[in-house]
Amino acid sequence: MLPEIADRLAERGIASLRFDYAGFGASAGDRGWIDPSARVDDALSALAWLAADHAVDATRLGVYGHSYGGPVAISVAARDPHVRAVVSVSGPGDGVAMLRSPRAAWDWVAFRKRVEEERARVAAGEAPSEVPVTDLLPLSPAFLAAYEQLKASQGGTSAEQAGSGLGVSTFFLGSADAMLDFDVVGAARRLGGRPLLLVHGADDDTAPIETVEPVYAAAPGPKRWIVVPGAAHNDLDSGPGLVRVIEAASAWFTEHLSDIPRVGGA
Repeated sequence: MLPEIADRLAERGIASLRFDYAGFGASAGDRGWIDPSARVDDALSALAWLAADHAVDATRLGVYGHSYGGPVAISVAARDPHVRAVVSVSGPGDGVAMLRSPRAAWDWVAFRKRVEEERARVAAGEAPSEVPVTDLLPLSPAFLAAYEQLKASQGGTSAEQAGSGLGVSTFFLGSADAMLDFDVVGAARRLGGRPLLLVHGADDDTAPIETVEPVYAAAPGPKRWIVVPGAAHNDLDSGPGLVRVIEAASAWFTEHLSDIPRVGGA
């Protein structure tokens, strides 16, 4: 959906940069790791590169994140004071909340023990274990079916199109440590006065809105949370749901960036 979002933003005079994280898609780097803090570092570098472009007004920067990119965007803004507005769409909450919410209590206990055992094995010199992404984050059958349909309509993910080394749906189990440590609530609290827009489907079973409530509560404001009735996680990835997301994001950036005096380029 990102090319469509970029095109629609450009129609409104908003430049944007899309990129693959290190180790994903066409980017170099170790494959198979999900490290949200490293993704924040990548995004900060990408933002600095964009801000240096002579056609971009570096005093009017915003960040947009979709799904797991949502908390990354919030964390980028928390670290870079040049960011003036944030949009997070279908973004999950803290790492523990994200990985805990889809599991029964017994499965959560077993998962934590499995991660601890993996940590000990790797520390002893063994190779890290490669697991399906659903071992890290259990996904509903409805989500998986919708995701496969979305990929088919787009010709596959960037990882599939570029060839990612590991299987495109497998990652290292040790990624769980970095995912569990991701403090999105703390990042939201550090936004200060930067405006935050959240957009979620009311029926999102991948990033349930209950797990995101602490993130919204922590943001000092200005802030707004749009909850789309009847929409699941993938319903905001295409079709009318994506159109609504693009309109909301465009309006948010226009409102909170256009009133800043221009410096340099457009």
